[in-house]
Amino acid sequence: MKSMLFILVAQLHTGGIQTVAAYPNLEQCRDALKVAAANVAADYTCEATPVEGTWSRKDARYVMAKE
Repeated sequence: MKSMLFILVAQLHTGGIQTVAAYPNLEQCRDALKVAAANVAADYTCEATPVEGTWSRKDARYVMAKE
């Protein structure tokens, strides 16, 4: 079984990167992204990372949702 974890990441305008939260599905991450986008001190993205199972390079497509 393959599992993904969706991470809300903030790219701060001062140059840093910070993990904000982790979600079990992309829809929840996108909902949080809409709320977080109101904070203009950073740019936010939802990024996917595999957490379980065997992943090939073909499976490891980068998933990003940016509002």
